[in-house]
Amino acid sequence: MKKKSPKVPKKRETVKQKESIKSPIRRYQSWILAGISGILLILSFPSFNLFPIAWMGLIPLLIALKSVSSSKSAFWHGYVAGAIFFFGLLYWIILLYPFANIFLTTFGCVALVAYLAAYVGVFSVLLHRLPWRSGLPFIFIAPTIWTGLEWVRSWLLTGFPWGSMGYTQWNNLPAIQIASLTGVHGVSFVVVLFNATIAEALRTYPDWKRSRHQASPLRFVMIDKRAATIIPIAIVIACFIYGLISLSRPVETTSETQMALVPGNIQQLDKWNRENLPAIFKQYIDLIEKADAAQPDLIVLPETAIPGAIFSGGPNDYRRKLEQMLHDRQIYLLTGVPHFTPELKIYNRVFLLSPSGDQLGSYSKTHLVPFGEYVPISRHLPNLIQLPSGYEAGKSIDLFPVPSVEGAQMGIVICFESIFPNLFRKFVLKGANVMGILTNDAWYEGTAAPEQHFAIAPLRAIENRVAVFRCANGGISCIIDPFGRVTKERIQPNDTQGFLIGDVPLIDQKKTVYTRYGDWFPILCFLVSVILVLYHHLSNRRVEESK
Repeated sequence: MKKKSPKVPKKRETVKQKESIKSPIRRYQSWILAGISGILLILSFPSFNLFPIAWMGLIPLLIALKSVSSSKSAFWHGYVAGAIFFFGLLYWIILLYPFANIFLTTFGCVALVAYLAAYVGVFSVLLHRLPWRSGLPFIFIAPTIWTGLEWVRSWLLTGFPWGSMGYTQWNNLPAIQIASLTGVHGVSFVVVLFNATIAEALRTYPDWKRSRHQASPLRFVMIDKRAATIIPIAIVIACFIYGLISLSRPVETTSETQMALVPGNIQQLDKWNRENLPAIFKQYIDLIEKADAAQPDLIVLPETAIPGAIFSGGPNDYRRKLEQMLHDRQIYLLTGVPHFTPELKIYNRVFLLSPSGDQLGSYSKTHLVPFGEYVPISRHLPNLIQLPSGYEAGKSIDLFPVPSVEGAQMGIVICFESIFPNLFRKFVLKGANVMGILTNDAWYEGTAAPEQHFAIAPLRAIENRVAVFRCANGGISCIIDPFGRVTKERIQPNDTQGFLIGDVPLIDQKKTVYTRYGDWFPILCFLVSVILVLYHHLSNRRVEESK
């Protein structure tokens, strides 16, 4: 009887097969983790709105950065995460092709994503190069650098703060109340702080099991590794407690005014067709008459509601008919209209009209969309090279009187301007008791862009503790209280006949910390980041010189 041969070789072969299967995963594990971070961040924003995921979205990237061997590798890991995130967030730029060449929209989207992803790459490099890669210093340095870079992104090259981490929490009201102190960047800081805390806890968990009482040698302090997570977690909890206390307080107002928001929701392709102007004008006239049945104090139309410059030049049939209706019904109307000056300059402007047809105020958009409303470099080109200049930017922050309340004032920002917290606060700082956002989001019909734009508004309300009314063509129209709560049912982008009537509270002249001091918190984070980088650079230089 023959003896069976030992199966050891087969087992060895099986092990080798398993290793060959696992090796590609192990080899690219850090890159996979970076990509997962990008995907998780996409899920945190509208239209997915899975805001709890933001509290763990950066953990895979932070863990991946622990294993990279060079600054170059750290940059590209961050770049991969940033590119996936920003492309998933801004894909809708490509879908502007009905209004522009698809090759141009695709190039614009790719170029913008490539630029924005670099910020995550720089974040990763700085985390890798600084010596404090563990413990309490790492936990606080990560959100400090992230927040400082977010602030730079909000103004560099005219600024594009879309996609700041804090906006993931727009419907997590307790978490975002600290924005009244720090602005949206403070919310970003807390979210990244939690990510860094959990990442550090996961990294050091094996050490906890081996030596629960062993101190971790940090550069600045000697502290138990478990205790390194207690302080940041306590800060996160304190922010939630502050939010809950804030939400329990009543809204302090001096009075209120009743508004009717009439978005119309005209498709952008219809707006672009000049032959549709009579039909669009009639649709708004009919909606105004229906909304006036409730006798609101003010009727509000969105940005460029009437696509013709009916208030430019001399009298015209559209202007006469509108003024006649205002007079007959005693209506105050706030509307966006393109406006030409005698010098043939065009402005994206908002007008407040009285029942007599008088213009009680106007405001021209001051922060234009680069390459959408103007070409940034056109003024610096030689006369031989001609590019269309588009709209002119307004020069001043102008307020409107609130028709029903003597002495009360309202500020209006137009579309793209609402994403800039420092611009928004200037209206409140100047004396606005209520703020409005008039926008046209119909460019991005059927995408996540209108909801992403809407999600920014609650943070603006909280930062300044001011009520915000939002009238959006092709977007979400609503009224938001000073604590970021949507107080009236929203009008969705596909509702062409709906209008919203609600009471809007007017705040007193008390200013929040953010309204008074603006972006003090992210600026502080940026300065601390610069100091840390310089300190590390000089320290290395001294070491090299001493050799």
